[in-house]
Amino acid sequence: MSESEVDFVIVGVGGINFYARTPAEAFSTLDLDALLAPSVTNLARALRVLAELGYTFAAGGEPFVDLDDETVLRRVIENGATIAAIHSVSGEIDLLTSITAFDYASLSTDAAEFQVAGSFVQVGQLEKLLRSKEASGRPKDLEFLRAFRASRSED
Repeated sequence: MSESEVDFVIVGVGGINFYARTPAEAFSTLDLDALLAPSVTNLARALRVLAELGYTFAAGGEPFVDLDDETVLRRVIENGATIAAIHSVSGEIDLLTSITAFDYASLSTDAAEFQVAGSFVQVGQLEKLLRSKEASGRPKDLEFLRAFRASRSED
């Protein structure tokens, strides 16, 4: 997506893993979270690029097929919804239109750049990603934070 002019920042556990000092410090996750710049054009571009790579899509547990419907895409953004991009080999990328505590602009302005397979991707600052996890209050995020802090305190 980064080479296709899709504006996004990697967030979530996948983003936090970019800051692991060794592979042993990385945490297992079932998907990669990409927070998209909140525009219909950007969301449509991300869906088109991933569809061309063989991804299928789901939202709210149902197939998402309205890839070109601007009204539907606008509602996805307005509602802060997530679209899961699913590939049988490459796995899942969650296309997020919002996250707790930060918007796209506040994460992208100071995002760190990492190289992945010859392309550069933007990753939210570690402290911001951790604060977002904490602010969510979700049990799985709070448990992750306990494990993350424990792994860092073993140094």
